[in-house]
Formats: sequence, structure tokens, C-alpha cells
Amino acid sequence: MTPIPNPPHEEADPKGLGLLAERVATIPARLAALGDEPAFSLGNRRRPGRVVATGIGSSEAHARHLVGLLNRYTPVPAEYLPIGAFGSAAALNHPERTLVVFSQGLSSNARMALSRRHRFAGRVLFTASTSAGLRAGGKADRAEVLERLVAEGTEVVPFPLEDEYTILIRVIGPAAGFLAARLWAGTVEGGLLEPDPRRVAQEATRAYLAGTEAGRRLADRVPGEGFPSGVVMPMSPNLLDHGQNLSCKFVEGFYQPAPAMMDLLQFAHGPFQQLVSQPRPVWVLHREDAVERDLLGRIRQMCAEVGLPLLHADTGLMATDDLLPIEAEGLLNAVLLRLAKGLGIDQVQWPGNGQDGPLYHYTGPVE
Repeated sequence: MTPIPNPPHEEADPKGLGLLAERVATIPARLAALGDEPAFSLGNRRRPGRVVATGIGSSEAHARHLVGLLNRYTPVPAEYLPIGAFGSAAALNHPERTLVVFSQGLSSNARMALSRRHRFAGRVLFTASTSAGLRAGGKADRAEVLERLVAEGTEVVPFPLEDEYTILIRVIGPAAGFLAARLWAGTVEGGLLEPDPRRVAQEATRAYLAGTEAGRRLADRVPGEGFPSGVVMPMSPNLLDHGQNLSCKFVEGFYQPAPAMMDLLQFAHGPFQQLVSQPRPVWVLHREDAVERDLLGRIRQMCAEVGLPLLHADTGLMATDDLLPIEAEGLLNAVLLRLAKGLGIDQVQWPGNGQDGPLYHYTGPVE
């Protein structure tokens, strides 16, 4: 891939909001460049055994997306397993399955899952980390783990960005991780997904840009204070299973409560009734098709009758299901930039900085 510079943090940008905007601006080019990554070339065809995928944070969404793609479009059955489940080795003994771990920075929690790799027939690691980069960053322990994995024959699937630090929220890795999962799924033999990585990367880039444009228009209607009391987010069922990273835009982006996410139809089964007594804004993420457009109209009617504020994009999400989360990333990133700047969020000295160690650095029992 052609190197794309990682914008440096400048002293003139003490809150990191300029760095955040610069990183967001590089996402389309990084998505397009993934189409040239050798790991996804047309010559690479894979036949993994039953897949067990895991990840935490943004990586959970990537793992869930891969599971959905494999189950829906390939003959390979797959399941998601929470990373905390790898703390108990007794429940893990799958010599016929392939372990797939997503971890942009090879985090401590992810290394706990990787420590159980010998209980699986195959091992795949999606990461932005490299041995040289880890050692240069003073993370020799992580470099040693990665080197050991490579020596053992673990397949390492790269995606950007290795050094996405300085500020709390990551935006490049989340978008690129979705595309890496999609491109890898396209290499599975017997699958129905388009296998040409360049074509898929181009479509992903267009989807992201379309989401960004829709998000900019929507951002003009988002309250200046954001959603300090929370927001309820009914969304397309095609997005719900791997929409966890969207909540990071709220929690890590502008430090507000994570949205309550649900299927569009689920909105009528409890959430709406609760909102009547305790109002909060409603933000609908729907597909631009006849069924979901109709459901949006029904939700709009319900909200209007009880006076609930309602947000939705002028056009619904239009990408194919396999690229839908990438379009949603573009939409939410546009809103993120507007709110983070308007609220003056400090992304460098974030709340609880350095106090999350007891869990964040937990590696669990190691075999």
C-alpha cells in the first residue's frame, strides 16, 4: 500500500481536535489503499474451519461484522465470543475451529484471547501493529507476542492505523477494520461476495463519502449541546449486530451517554413507552428502501404525537449490507466533528486518563 502520513499532534492543537479532523480526512484514501493490500489479493483463497471471532472496543464491531458476513455469504459457519470468555480456558477447546482476533493495537485484553490460540486449529490476527512499530513505541512486550505469533504461522491481516494515539477516540482503525473484515471474507472459497479487493475498496470509499455527505447535512440539525441526557437510536437490522462502534462516537468522541440501540420495530416494544414518560431525542438510522422508509414514517408519526424530537438523514443509508457499517462510520464521523468542536471537547486530556489500567491492561491467566 502507498504510505499515507499520520498527521502529527501540534502544540497549537492542545485539545487534539485538529488532529481528529485531519485523521478523519485521511479515511477515504486509507480505505481505497486497502484494496492493494496483498493479504486480500485475488490469488489468496481461504478455507477456514468454523470461525470463532472476538475483539473488544471497536474491534468487537469488526469481529461481529465478520461473523455476519461469513454466516450470510459463505459456507463457513462463524460465531462471536466475547473476549472476557477467554479468561476461562475450561470452556475453550476447539481443535477443529479457527480463532480470529481483531485488535488494532494488540491490546492487553486481546493478548489474553491470543494466549488461548493453541486450543484452536487455525489462528488469524487482524491488527495495525507491526514488530518494528511496537518496538519503536516502547512496547517490546507486544512486539514479542507478535513475533511469536508470526513464527508459529498465525495469519496476520494488516489494516491502518498503527499509531492512532494522542487522542482518545480512534476513527481510522474503526472504518478500516470493517473493510479488512469484508475483504478477508471475500477471499473465502465458495462465497458469494465480490472477491476483487480493488473494486470492493472503491465501493467502500464511495459508501464512506456518501455517509459523510449525509452526516454533514444532518449535523446542521443536531442540537448544539448534543445529547447530554442520551438518545434512543432505532436502526436498520442490517446494522444493529455490528453497530457497537457507533456508540464510541458518543462515549469517546464527545463524552456523552451511549445511545440506546435497537431494531426499528423494537422501538414500539418498550422504548417508545418509556420515552413518553421520560422524553429523550430519537435518532433513526434507516436504509433507503421501501420497507425501512415506511418504518421511518411510522416512527415519525409516533414521535410527533407525543412531542419527541426526531433526527434522521435526508436519505437513508444506501450501501450494500456488506459495506453498510462503513457508510454509517462516515455519517457519524461528520456529526462527531461538529459536536466535538462545538462543545470544545478535550481529546488529549480525557476524563479518567490513566485510571483505567486495572481493566485496560488486564491480560488474564496466560497459558
